[in-house]
Amino acid sequence: MLSFRLAGMKRYIIPVIIFLCFAGIYVGISIHKDNNFLFLPVWDVAHYVSISESGYQVYPCTPGMEYPAGKICGNAGWYPFWPIVAKIIRPLLGGSSQTTFIGLAFLFTLLGFIILFLFMEKHYGYKEAIFTLLAIAFGPASFYLLTGFPYALFIFLFASYLFLFYKPPEIKRDILLFILGLAISLTYPSGILFVIIPALVSLFSHGPGNIPNNVYSWKRRLIHSFPFILGLLIIWGYFYFKFDDFFLQIHFQEKYHRTWAIPLYIIFKSLTEFPIYSPENLAIIWYGLTFLLFIPYRIRPELWILAIVLYLFSPTTGTTMSIYRHYLILFPSYMIIGTSSRPIWIKIAFIALGFLMALFVFFPLFISNRLI
Repeated sequence: MLSFRLAGMKRYIIPVIIFLCFAGIYVGISIHKDNNFLFLPVWDVAHYVSISESGYQVYPCTPGMEYPAGKICGNAGWYPFWPIVAKIIRPLLGGSSQTTFIGLAFLFTLLGFIILFLFMEKHYGYKEAIFTLLAIAFGPASFYLLTGFPYALFIFLFASYLFLFYKPPEIKRDILLFILGLAISLTYPSGILFVIIPALVSLFSHGPGNIPNNVYSWKRRLIHSFPFILGLLIIWGYFYFKFDDFFLQIHFQEKYHRTWAIPLYIIFKSLTEFPIYSPENLAIIWYGLTFLLFIPYRIRPELWILAIVLYLFSPTTGTTMSIYRHYLILFPSYMIIGTSSRPIWIKIAFIALGFLMALFVFFPLFISNRLI
């Protein structure tokens, strides 16, 4: 009985230890350097804070005063679910937005680690689960999980979705999956792409949990896919009724020079026109090598296809700006590393390479206010 309890506890202790090491390293570096940038509402975080405190605001840009220059300024370019969660919890944490956003970031990252570990252990194995979490925790820009950006909430939602999706069909599960899918699509622009999981699963021999596809009915496929699209329609519909512009989000992004482009061309352009050691190119290379080094993939097809689509999605917008943190949500790529049949030393070396990038390039630039 005792050995059984210890084995059960170990399933939770391992992800907790990995999280504590991960958080301890970046918090420790910040303390050592007497730098609190990790906890400040910087860059996009300030917009999430403003949405949580005052709602969406849109107004004409003041020439020479606001950056980047454009026609529309405000906070319409950012998604609402993360600010909504912060707004709900903030009164319980003394009313401080900074404390709320950072506290929730640490909490959701820890919960995401635990849930993803349990999922990976159940479906792929104990060692595979450990290496998946190590790849996430020590990736090039993983410290963003500890900031006021929405990535902590995103990993929690993704892990929870996977944990439920591959369980046998039932009404309660379907309702929760609908809610989680909607939350994912309302948290981050790339969230809509996670519709690939329920959309593609029906193309393969089995549905969730290896259930025959003739049991995984078309109604459930529709129920699982629809919320990802619904989230975007809700946001755009809200902008239409409040600001009389259904495509306000697209119009807002024009000043960031985001236009449709061929992703491989944008990647090639970045690799050839900018230093190979730039944060953007290092991220492109590290995540790109994930797909090359760890073939064949041992995770389900809908997951590694999602990873490839996410890899190409950001450069599809015509720029590699901030691509290092956009790539943070390539969660299936970490699963590819964790489940790979490659020798352990290759996995360790590859994860260590990402961690060295974080320690000597990404995090120093971030805490010096030079990484957007």
